[in-house]
Amino acid sequence: MSTIARNLRVVRRMTAAEIAQQSVYRAAWVIFMLANICVPIISLLIWRTALASGAQLPVDERYVTTYFVLLGFVTMATSSWMAGFLAQDIRLGKLSSWMIRPASLLVGFVANNLSEKFLKLIALVPMIGIVWWIFRDSMNIAAGPGRWALFAVSIVFGAMLTFTIDILIASLAFWMDDVSALVQARVIVSGVLSGSVVPLALMPSWSRGFVDHQPFRYTVSFPVEIVAGQLSGRELLAGFGLQLGYVVVLGVLSRVVWAAGIRAYSAVGA
Repeated sequence: MSTIARNLRVVRRMTAAEIAQQSVYRAAWVIFMLANICVPIISLLIWRTALASGAQLPVDERYVTTYFVLLGFVTMATSSWMAGFLAQDIRLGKLSSWMIRPASLLVGFVANNLSEKFLKLIALVPMIGIVWWIFRDSMNIAAGPGRWALFAVSIVFGAMLTFTIDILIASLAFWMDDVSALVQARVIVSGVLSGSVVPLALMPSWSRGFVDHQPFRYTVSFPVEIVAGQLSGRELLAGFGLQLGYVVVLGVLSRVVWAAGIRAYSAVGA
């Protein structure tokens, strides 16, 4: 059996086990997803009020509404919370026990990520559906299944990109005593540059070149723009090219740094 096939088999089994274990906290997932959707809804109401009051924005009400209705789903689907936990496992020597197992510690984090997202989706999708219904007359609805298929693909790429960024940051714990500041900095920077706080379409015109091409856009904003902004074919092609390019480049870089860290790793039992 190849390494990829073995890892996929391990991920499938570990994901099933994680789902069974975490299903105990069903009420917690509902509360978490209520909190996840509240911020976009509040932002939506604020921006709609601004538009109704005569604010001149580079986007219309339909774009703003569609953006924030989809934002809660996309931020959850592409999120990763691994960096802090992985860095702690490295620092405390917990990585040692994984060195004798048939799969990498990273496989365990992949399974945890997938299982939690599966359970969160069960709670989140009905909430998104209710908000969608309330604002259905003020939203851009993508015509045909093709646009929604591209939306789904971009979410997968966005999730992969976020995960590789977390691996890269956490891997620095092989050489640094504490990377918590870097983890927090990543959360703050990505919140702004990904479009989670404010749609990137509302950024100043002088920042467009940087904002449109930096990697964090492709973790949240770009998937939402596919539906909310009705990007042209050329814009979609360029966007997917950059998104996939970032996934490959950062994936290779995180792999190299992780491998170098494993070679340098030293802890009790390692």
